[in-house]
Amino acid sequence: MTAARSPYLRAAGARPFVVGHRGALALAPENTFAAFRRAVETGVDAIEFDVQRTADGVPVVLHDETLDRTTNGHGPIREARWPEVRTLDAGSWRSREHAGERVPSLEELLAWARGQRVDLVLELKQPAPEGWRQRDDALVPAVLDALRASSMLDRTLMISFDHPSIAEALRREPRARTALLSEGPTLVDPLALTRSVPGVMGLHVRWRWISRELCDAAHAAGLHVHAWGLGHPLDRVTVGRMVDAGVDSLSADAPDELLALLGGPTERSEA
Repeated sequence: MTAARSPYLRAAGARPFVVGHRGALALAPENTFAAFRRAVETGVDAIEFDVQRTADGVPVVLHDETLDRTTNGHGPIREARWPEVRTLDAGSWRSREHAGERVPSLEELLAWARGQRVDLVLELKQPAPEGWRQRDDALVPAVLDALRASSMLDRTLMISFDHPSIAEALRREPRARTALLSEGPTLVDPLALTRSVPGVMGLHVRWRWISRELCDAAHAAGLHVHAWGLGHPLDRVTVGRMVDAGVDSLSADAPDELLALLGGPTERSEA
């Protein structure tokens, strides 16, 4: 099923890896350098962010399909061009303190991340089939080109709810690190989704579907299990139960809060 054991498996006795969700969206405007810097300051192991393309083909870091919620722009990102997007204010909606934050391009984020001691979790954003919206067939090759050009392929885990995008990434680049996103639920075969895309390293599941059975099955196959969607504030009992179940990593809107619950940052060796 997998070429090798996932490098994101939790070592015996170690705390789970901590991933800052959209950087650290509870602490700074999501998917901006302010959020990424804040996440690094807290001591996260990785930062998670979303990527889609503009009308002129530039991969940018943005969660929503439109610019309206997190910038002073309007309309679908796929209808906007990069020279326009790069001038938008992506911080004032959050606070005056963050006025002037920009929507990063993937190229800019990768250049910054090369000098940081964190891994990356890159979500390939494709529209849901609802509304018959068209997938971006050029997203995966554009992202792979950027990862190769920045020498960040081996520090980036690509994830997506759009599993064909993950399968395409592996076809185009067998060295790509990939995992499948899923809302749940509990399946008769806990690894059914991963069996449909040979080569993936893990399964990223909404936290309420994490179980000992899922973690045991994944670990036996060399796959990691990640819990997402915990929200803020965190519940100590819920986090403890997932750790006891064997989860390998968790994402948090407030990674400082999660790290405090888990015992703090882990020292990382120099690259």
